[in-house]
Amino acid sequence: MNISYDSMSAELGTPPGWDFGDCAYGLEPLLLPEPLDPGDDAPPPRAPSELDVAQLCPSLLAGAATDGAVVPAPAQGPAGAQVYWFRWITGHQVSFLLWRLLGQQMRVASGSVGERRTDALAAMTAYVRGYCAMLLYTSSCPRGVYEGLIRPSMFLQHPGFSGTWAPDFGAVRPLLRGRGAARWADNPVGAQLRQAVAVHHTIHSGVAARLVPGGRSLLQEATRTADVRGPQMLGTLYDNYFLTVRLPQSQPEIVAQLLRRLEAVAVDLRANGLHDAADDEDLPTELRENDVVECGRDVLGVLLRLAGHATGLDAEALGVQLESV
Repeated sequence: MNISYDSMSAELGTPPGWDFGDCAYGLEPLLLPEPLDPGDDAPPPRAPSELDVAQLCPSLLAGAATDGAVVPAPAQGPAGAQVYWFRWITGHQVSFLLWRLLGQQMRVASGSVGERRTDALAAMTAYVRGYCAMLLYTSSCPRGVYEGLIRPSMFLQHPGFSGTWAPDFGAVRPLLRGRGAARWADNPVGAQLRQAVAVHHTIHSGVAARLVPGGRSLLQEATRTADVRGPQMLGTLYDNYFLTVRLPQSQPEIVAQLLRRLEAVAVDLRANGLHDAADDEDLPTELRENDVVECGRDVLGVLLRLAGHATGLDAEALGVQLESV
C-alpha cells in the first residue's frame, strides 16, 4: 500500500501555504511498522541525506520568521475545534514517530562507546525535548474543547481509553519514566538527557492539572476495561483512534512522514501561535516553570533541531543556523 501525498494534495486542491491532508488542518494517516522488538537488530537510526528536506518542510526551515508567509485561516467551528483536533491527532502521530526514533537511538547508545554514544545521547535528548514540545502542542486546546470534544471522542473509542495502550511507548517507557537515564551518567550529554526527561515529567503533570484538574483518567473511571482483552487489541484500538496503520516502512519513509508533520505543525504555529495569551492566567504551577516556558517559546527551534538529528544533516546542510532559532 503506497500513498502519494503529493498527488493527493494536488488532486484535492489544498489551500496555499498548506500541503497536508485535503484541507486546512486536515489529517493524514500515519504508516508505521510494527513496534520495535527488543530481540530485533536495531535499524539505522537516521534517514539517508538524499531526503529532500527543503521540499518536505520549508516553513520549519524558516524558523520563527513570518515575513511573506502564506498560511491558512482556521476553519469555521466551535472554539476553533478543527485546529485543536488537528493538533490532538497530528501531535500524537509526531510523538509516535519520535518514540520510534528515540528507541532506535537508545539501542545505539547502549551498544556503543565514545563519540558514537555521545552522538546517540544528543539525538535522544533532541527527541525527548521534541516530545515535550508535542505535549504542549497537543494540550494547547482550551479546557472546554478538551472536555466537550477530545475526551468524549476517546470515550467513544473505548470507555477505558488510555495512553498506556500506545504500542510504540513500551520501547521508551523506562527512559521517559526516569529509570533509564542513569546508565549514561558518565557522559556529559547524559546530564542534558536527564534534564530533558525531568522537563517531560513536569509538563506531563502540568497538562494533567490543566485539562483534568482533580479529575481521573478514563481508565481510572472505567468499570468494564476487561471487556477488551490483550495488548494487541488495545494497541489496535489506540492506533485506529490516531489514524495509524501498521505497514512495513523504510527508515527514509518514516523520517519523511515525520518531516511532513513537523512542517504542518510549523505552518499552524506561525499562523496561530501555541495558545491564547489569556490562558497564561490559568496555567498550573508546573507549566509556569522556566524550563517549560522556554520549551513553549522555542517549539519551532526544538522541532528544527530534532529534524537535524532525524536526517543526519547539520545546520549548514539544512541551510539554517540551528542555534539561532
